[in-house]
Amino acid sequence: MGSETVDLLSPYRPEECARRLRTVTDPGRRFRGNNPLVGMIADGALRVRRRLAYRNWFQTYMFGVMERTGDGTLLHCRFGLHPAALIFLIVWFSFVIIGVGVGLAVALDLFGVNQGIKGPLWPAAIVPIIMAVFALVWLKLSRRLAEEDELFMIELMRFSLDAEVTPEAALRRAAVEPR
Repeated sequence: MGSETVDLLSPYRPEECARRLRTVTDPGRRFRGNNPLVGMIADGALRVRRRLAYRNWFQTYMFGVMERTGDGTLLHCRFGLHPAALIFLIVWFSFVIIGVGVGLAVALDLFGVNQGIKGPLWPAAIVPIIMAVFALVWLKLSRRLAEEDELFMIELMRFSLDAEVTPEAALRRAAVEPR
């Protein structure tokens, strides 16, 4: 789930790169369209995701910055979750942690509130654990569905911009990719 990075070198200027990328990208949050990417392309930056036929809140996004270098463009790309998805996970697991703490305290009767309560208190500790398991399974399945998104976007950028992965980025990727 950590951010991966790659640098692409294109022979075109940033303005031309942005124009070419707009031809393969539908703007904003379009659910209908034919282009393989959905997102925002500006003259100096981009944020895109792969078009899917289904909703995946935890799909891979590409965040990029275009820098002019000589006659071409160096495109610094970072891959990861959308910031809203990260905030959602932080809030969700914060509630889970608080819920487990309070649930265990109630279940173990640490507050002394068991007076007058009929029935077991252990469900108070189990519900947050079920919430955590649900979120972890949802995240794992969603990320499994997004496994190929990064490679798809890199290859689409290479094709659209006649770009090559910089030698430094290729070495960096080769060092972390399993054989």
